[in-house]
Amino acid sequence: MTTISPSPHELARAFVDLAASPVTEVSDPTGLLAALAAHGTQLLGECSAIVLYAPDEHSRAEVAAAGEELTHFADEAARRGEGPGSESRRSGRPVPDTALDGDRARRDWPRYAARARELGFGRVAALPLRVGPDTLGALVLLGPGGTPLSADVIALGQALSDAAGWALERDRRLRETRALADQLEHALTSRIIIEQAKGTLAARHSISVDEAFRILRSHARSHRRRLTEVATEVVDRRLDLPVG
Repeated sequence: MTTISPSPHELARAFVDLAASPVTEVSDPTGLLAALAAHGTQLLGECSAIVLYAPDEHSRAEVAAAGEELTHFADEAARRGEGPGSESRRSGRPVPDTALDGDRARRDWPRYAARARELGFGRVAALPLRVGPDTLGALVLLGPGGTPLSADVIALGQALSDAAGWALERDRRLRETRALADQLEHALTSRIIIEQAKGTLAARHSISVDEAFRILRSHARSHRRRLTEVATEVVDRRLDLPVG
């Protein structure tokens, strides 16, 4: 059975690195997905680690692995939607340690299993990459020969995957917060400009601010323009709207 014995220092460094790695394209060697693949391969004994990340059903899945050959293998499997990584991504559940020359692998992942055996692997497992309530990818563990993957290997792999998921969730929440802040700032700026335009028109034509707003809105609708654009031109004195 494949076993592991990473030192506490190695474990601590891996989890700190995952927490600190930026969420970037997988082609960036300092990116989070690449860091997960690298630490998985480094810490999990003789196993090789592959990361599959597919945030939605419409975008192309990203992969990360150690070495060009393994990366190409992972990318081909992701594009076909075949293999334990894609299965774990879809189901949100782990794919347990499986023999690549067994009936399950030959039936469910025929091309994947054959190519993995050509690369010298005999066992595989996949662990879901959870980002908040969603499963957006998987960490695939490939073991050599016919030696089963130990429970310790699976548990550490899931812990690494969870750490990466927390980092991705943190980044997602940060992006959502920034987007909301931008929307609120835009709404506030638009409101200020509209209020300024109402005041400008009211002063210019000696009308009420309510009447000024009616004129602004009517002009914007009739000319199929955004209200803020019309208001900006009024404030900048590039547009003078008729009253009445």
